[in-house]
Amino acid sequence: MTQILFDKEAFLASLANDEELACELIAAFLEDCPQRAQSLVEALNTGDAVMASKMAHSLKGMCGVVRADVLSDLALDMELAAREGQLDSVREQYAVFSKYLEQVYIQLKEFRAGR
Repeated sequence: MTQILFDKEAFLASLANDEELACELIAAFLEDCPQRAQSLVEALNTGDAVMASKMAHSLKGMCGVVRADVLSDLALDMELAAREGQLDSVREQYAVFSKYLEQVYIQLKEFRAGR
């Protein structure tokens, strides 16, 4: 069974099926998420656990809004590990997160194009 990375039905339901709002939220996600992910990478590269935790927290919320729950859960794990100063663990989790994130970007773009 394939993991659901973007739950479009739950996403639309959370917005009372407002497709215009859905497309606006997706556009904001596609614009902001890469920047925040890059900020997380930079924090990891400089060993800044506090900033890594903040960026992971931000990503957790953003992924939750678009109902990319697998990503949101991974971001929570990264946030908690960063709080504990476990940056090697965050780096490992980020490798998985970034792979899934690319797939979510594709799914979100397809969803938006179909509207």
